[in-house]
Formats: sequence, C-alpha cells, structure tokens
Amino acid sequence: MDEKELMKRAKNSFKAKKSKAEILAGFQKRGYKLAYADKLITKLKRPKKMAITLFVAVILFLSLSFSAYAIFSNQQQQLLNPLSGQVVSSSQSSNNQIPHDQIEITPEFISFLLNEIGAWELHRNPLTFKNPIINFKIDDREFYSEMKSEIKTYEGLSEFADLQFNTNKPDLMNAIGSPDPVQVFKQSIISGNTQVELKASKIELFAKGYLKLYDSLKQPSPL
Repeated sequence: MDEKELMKRAKNSFKAKKSKAEILAGFQKRGYKLAYADKLITKLKRPKKMAITLFVAVILFLSLSFSAYAIFSNQQQQLLNPLSGQVVSSSQSSNNQIPHDQIEITPEFISFLLNEIGAWELHRNPLTFKNPIINFKIDDREFYSEMKSEIKTYEGLSEFADLQFNTNKPDLMNAIGSPDPVQVFKQSIISGNTQVELKASKIELFAKGYLKLYDSLKQPSPL
C-alpha cells in the first residue's frame, strides 16, 4: 500500500473518532514500523495546523491594526458644559446661585465629565472588540457610558461595565462646574468621597486603555 493510501486511511480513522494511539496500533498490526506510522500521521496533521496558525495570525493582525487605528484616531469631544452659565451652590440660592438639589442630573453631565477626565482615549479590546463601559452611581441615580467614536451615556447600570464610579451629587457638581474638572474629581477620589470599583479583569482593563485614565486621575494603577 502506497503512502497516499495509508494517509487516506489514517484520515478516515480520525473522522471515525479513533485516537492516535489506536491508529498507530492498527499500523503496527499491518507490519508498519511505529516511527514510520507516526511520521505519516504528523504529515497528515501538518496542513491543518498550518491553516489554524495562519487563521490566528490573520485575526491577530486585523485586531491589532484596528486597535492601533482606534487609539490614534480618537479625539476629545467638544461637549458643552451642562452647567455653563450657571453658578452652583451647595446651600440655598442667592445672588443668582442655584443649589445642588434644584439641578437634575442627566446623561449629559456624565458624558461631559468622562470626556474631561480622559475617557475619550479608551478604545475597544483589540481581541474581543468589546467597547469600554463605565458605570456611574450618584447617590440614588444610576448611569452607564459606552465609549465608541463618542461617549454615549444612558440611565441605569450596565452588567458589562469595566469599572464603576460611586460618588455623590455635590462632588459631581463641583467637578463639572470647576475650570479644572480633573483636579476636583481627583480630589474627591483621594478624599474617599468617590470610590472606583473595578468590574472587569486587569487584562480587560489594560487592553482597553484604562491605565492612562488612572494616571490622569493620579491614582495608583491596579493594573
């Protein structure tokens, strides 16, 4: 029996769910040396392994290319400050000041703050293509933001969030109403008034670029 026919029989045996050990035993019963039979099986599997390797290489190349494009094409959005033209106070209104409790928090507040602190630099995971998602819990209000080509914020919490900011309304208002939202929000984190709760694995956070966001807030990175 020639080599081509032997490889064909071995291939059919694999299709019949036989193990490599069983196929080798069959070759030996027919008088073929174990080393020769093993060489045939290795040759039989080589094209499949090469195809799988090529497929994985192509996927990795496309993923990394897309990730590089996403990283270098991201730009900070020009979002209107929702408190623009208003003077906010933590006490009763006076001298045209508006107290915190008279202002309703909307998704625009969260998108603006995230844009200011650098969340626009986050990007998709280059392997899974999942977008970065951040939850915001402000007292009894809940929001989540998804970073795509722009920051989109919705009411409620997402079960797919990467991390969650737990804060309070006065600190949120102070940060948004400040000329330097990053420093004010950072101070709220340092003081413990705002907590950062990790939801995703460290690998997922790293893949989506969260390290730079932590650095912008001057926090020790958990990555």
